[in-house]
Amino acid sequence: MRIGTFNSGWWEAACGALSHQAVILPAPTAAEGGTYAADLSIRFRGGVALAERLGRQPVDLLLDNGGAGLGFVAGADGADDLRLAHEAAGRVLVSHLIDPVSTAFQGLDWRLLWQCLHSDTWVKAVWDRPQALELQRFGVRNVVHLPMAASNRPYEVTPVDPKQCRPIVSFVGGQNTSFFAPDRAAPTSALLAGALAHAVRADLPRLWFHDIYHDLYGLGALPTEGDDLDVRCGKALAYFNAKLFFNASLCIANRDRFVIFLSRRLGDRFQLVGAGWEKAYGLNTATPFPTTDAYLRHFRETAVNLNLVNGNAESGLNMRHFEITAAGGFMLCRRQPELEECFEIGKECAVFTDEADLLEKIEYYLAHPDERAAIALAGQRRTLAQHLYSHRLRTLLEMLQPRRAPVELAATNFWDDLRSFVPHPDVILDCGANVGQMARAFRNAFPKADVYSFEPVSSVFDQLRGVCAEVGAHAIKKAVGDHDGPAVIHLTASPEANSLLGFQEGNPCARWTREVGEEAIEVCTLDRWCREAGIDPKRVDVIKLDVQGAELKALYGARKLLGTVKAVYLEVSFVPIYKDGPLFHEIDRFLGECGYRRHAAYPSDQPHHWGDALYIRECPVGTP
Repeated sequence: MRIGTFNSGWWEAACGALSHQAVILPAPTAAEGGTYAADLSIRFRGGVALAERLGRQPVDLLLDNGGAGLGFVAGADGADDLRLAHEAAGRVLVSHLIDPVSTAFQGLDWRLLWQCLHSDTWVKAVWDRPQALELQRFGVRNVVHLPMAASNRPYEVTPVDPKQCRPIVSFVGGQNTSFFAPDRAAPTSALLAGALAHAVRADLPRLWFHDIYHDLYGLGALPTEGDDLDVRCGKALAYFNAKLFFNASLCIANRDRFVIFLSRRLGDRFQLVGAGWEKAYGLNTATPFPTTDAYLRHFRETAVNLNLVNGNAESGLNMRHFEITAAGGFMLCRRQPELEECFEIGKECAVFTDEADLLEKIEYYLAHPDERAAIALAGQRRTLAQHLYSHRLRTLLEMLQPRRAPVELAATNFWDDLRSFVPHPDVILDCGANVGQMARAFRNAFPKADVYSFEPVSSVFDQLRGVCAEVGAHAIKKAVGDHDGPAVIHLTASPEANSLLGFQEGNPCARWTREVGEEAIEVCTLDRWCREAGIDPKRVDVIKLDVQGAELKALYGARKLLGTVKAVYLEVSFVPIYKDGPLFHEIDRFLGECGYRRHAAYPSDQPHHWGDALYIRECPVGTP
């Protein structure tokens, strides 16, 4: 594959590592501010140059860092008609966004940018999960979460001799916010959202800024179907402006406080390398590294490499997480929500929580060089095996592959199909009932059936109970699974997506499945529940399962019932949506082994991601 990259060295090296050809393209750059400050005229000239270049040297895909590949060309209707350069060339553009869109495209008019963001051929790969989710909530299409990584290059893999390391703590990174500079005066109205968000997160750290802004306090509204472009732009712009103070103060909370603290407490034992610290706080900084080799060597030669993210990341990891470990250095960092997805804490990196814990961890690891060296070696092996930009590129290319459901989807109606096989069901078990949508539908379709609806989440169950009372069904406040007893359910942005399983990195339904909390619940197996409820298993004719990835667990807990139940109707996933959730072929194989034949699979609104399937028992009663 020929991949066009815009002056981004790590993507060029990643292409080479995967045997793809990298075509280096010029990035639009302003005299001050670089690509981020490029205005329409600069991006127009860049787009025209890109079109000419691609005419001579065609590529299969365009890939940039920070939106450098976004350019414009003239459309068919004259000077006022603009087209995105990559669309005019018939190519997909993938932008790895390592800053908020309001920062990465600050040179563009917001209304123009907002129209561009909705391009179907522009994939926005965002490094910080909450930033990806907030764009999805504003209706931006083709947004995926893609962490940062380390560059593909030769690394020294000889284990570090801890005795050769300088017994100091070092931090490499700049001071990134001028929001609190003496010449900056923000109106108090611009501070409220950020102050509220920090106050709430002190007690509820799982909530992101957009959860607090939109859902908890209702400080602004999300776009609706009836909104015109100007209204949509206005809502988004108000949100990003309200977030500025939050990001600036998050920079203080995540980074500046610890740099100031160690400068005062450790003195010469703390080395600071980075721009902006002297101007902002009067702190002395060391000379910048002359080469990349010297930069990476520094991590190997320093006993404790402190890593602190800036204010643009609520949950994500910066590039330094991967550079320190790739180089073979020992990393001590603050715990970020995405850290455990990339490293095993305590074995591949070390973490601290606050100032007192930071000092304690520094003294501990300075006094335990062999343990420090073992962690550094394990961290390097992890990064070189999983966290290079070639690994991220492979993930991107897999995401861009067109997907089809692994089964032919039916055009028939589920209710007609079910009635043809089970015209008069006696007992129906409605598992994952949510607020009673299917309980109502089952009652309408089968007026004489006994319907038992299972839902474990308190807030949702309260609504279910009202619907069940109205339609004459039975509400059961339990989840169904493969064991009986207490459990914890993951509460998600959409109550319909609450699940016993955890969040799956990179899942295509992240807009709905992102976690916002947890709740202690009770789980039961259907076999035991029927026994304790006094329901003869032979009376159960239909099991419906919509339990968000836990369908196979629920089936394991219903083995006796599956000897006689006539029909099983359940949700099936064609791609990973929940962590460790079964895919369609696993469900299909298990039910086939239990004597069921798949009658049909029905499409959802995302038919290449998930659907529903109806299985009919075809073996005689009692056949295993």
